[in-house]
Amino acid sequence: MSRLPRPRTIASIALITTAMLAPTLDADLLLLLQDEAAPDDTIVDGPDPIAATDRGVVLEYKPSGGYVHEFGADLSGGGSLSVDRGFAAFKVEIDPGGDFKGSVGVAWGGDWYRFDGTSDLSPAPGVAPWSDIQAMAILGSMSWQIDREWSTTVGLNLRFAGERDADVGDSMTVGGFGAISYAFSRTLSLGAGAILSSQIEDSLLVIPALVIYWQATDTIIVSNVLGPEVYPTGAGIEVAWRPDRVREVAIGTRYESRRFRLDDAGPAIRRNGVGEDTGYPLWARATWRFESGFRLDLVGGISLFNSYRLDDANGDEIAKTDLDPAPFVGIFGSWRF
Repeated sequence: MSRLPRPRTIASIALITTAMLAPTLDADLLLLLQDEAAPDDTIVDGPDPIAATDRGVVLEYKPSGGYVHEFGADLSGGGSLSVDRGFAAFKVEIDPGGDFKGSVGVAWGGDWYRFDGTSDLSPAPGVAPWSDIQAMAILGSMSWQIDREWSTTVGLNLRFAGERDADVGDSMTVGGFGAISYAFSRTLSLGAGAILSSQIEDSLLVIPALVIYWQATDTIIVSNVLGPEVYPTGAGIEVAWRPDRVREVAIGTRYESRRFRLDDAGPAIRRNGVGEDTGYPLWARATWRFESGFRLDLVGGISLFNSYRLDDANGDEIAKTDLDPAPFVGIFGSWRF
């Protein structure tokens, strides 16, 4: 008999309360752990996974990648901006066959900002505040299935984000999280926890976290753990229509934040400074999941309430400006084997 396995809500990945409470997120802490909180992608046969016999240690691998293009939009103080974003990750899930599971992974993100003209952020006339930003992260998590309903997870993250020649030590942040969740049924799971993270030239970030997975009908799901595998700033909240095991269409929104170290080039005012990029994207998503383990996501939408900030080397604000609503398109893929 075919059935949908009970959701494994064991990590806080896509946050509702976080988006409302925190000015920034350690994005990569959320990235590779998303699958830990999500329900299984396909319908399977056989007994409940909790009742499965010990199969020994099982390793599962998941490479993933993606690309987003944000079309040009005007900055409030003059000039315009467009952005290309690339993502890649590799995750290994470790299942020793008991109540404990773990995962380790690495992630990369690249953001290519194209500032046109002089804006409020320009450290000198015609000079861009920053250009290419690269981020790398090492992540790990461990989960414990306490019983059929309760589960818990802890995770750690080491992340570097900055311009290519930025100081590595000054670009580093460290984070961790803990969460516990309860499966009321096969169709409803709720979880809560907290995320802690250092920030570049900012105070320690401590925020509550909430996970939702609610299968309202046979085909409608309300959740914040369904988004593309490698999209690194949390999956927000989505309403998805899943007519079968292959196809899914969703609409959603979330809060995005990126904070990164600048290098020592250019005008003195911006040397070794900090850049910040925030916004609230709204999107529509189409997803296909295949029996081979490959998943494809196409995403399109518009980013609202966009804000860009330039700080000095000590984290004190130099300038801040807003960006008009910016349309975007994206494509993501992952393969589980």
